Amino acid sequence: MTALPAWFTRVESDSMAPGLRDGQLVLTIAPRRKHRFRRGVIVAVDSREIGQRIVKRIIGLPGDRLRLDGSHVWVDEQLLDEPYASAATHRASFDVPAGHYFLLGDNRDASSDSRSWRQPYVSRSEIAGILLLLRSRQRRNGPDPAGRATRNAAEKDVRRAPSLRSTRASITARAR
Repeated sequence: MTALPAWFTRVESDSMAPGLRDGQLVLTIAPRRKHRFRRGVIVAVDSREIGQRIVKRIIGLPGDRLRLDGSHVWVDEQLLDEPYASAATHRASFDVPAGHYFLLGDNRDASSDSRSWRQPYVSRSEIAGILLLLRSRQRRNGPDPAGRATRNAAEKDVRRAPSLRSTRASITARAR
């Protein structure tokens, strides 16, 4: 039996607050084999480090040089705009190897992520899905706690993903 192209992922910590809450269910799609991930996308990862599926945001892409300076992240000496991230105190530098990604939680000081893992880089094969953050009617005219960058990056990734119509048909077919 093949894996479904879409499922719901339960967020199991406050590391992505305030955009994603502990216990929240988020529609997740399987990335295509040659999918090119974008910075800012929230992903479900089968972490070898932690031994379970986790939810984090991609901050570093293969080949990036990152510098974390408290509440600021610099990518190749360019300041990364992160309206979704909380203040942090961590300072370090990282060089992301080919075929790997650097992940952070949005609630920086409450997140176990690439900054503290023994193996800070996640391989492409560990990324199980892309979380789709759908805007509610309430948020369309107001601030989005998940951040504008998240919404835009996820929308771009959705264009490359299977349509929800084909996903619904796939799920219905397997349910029979």
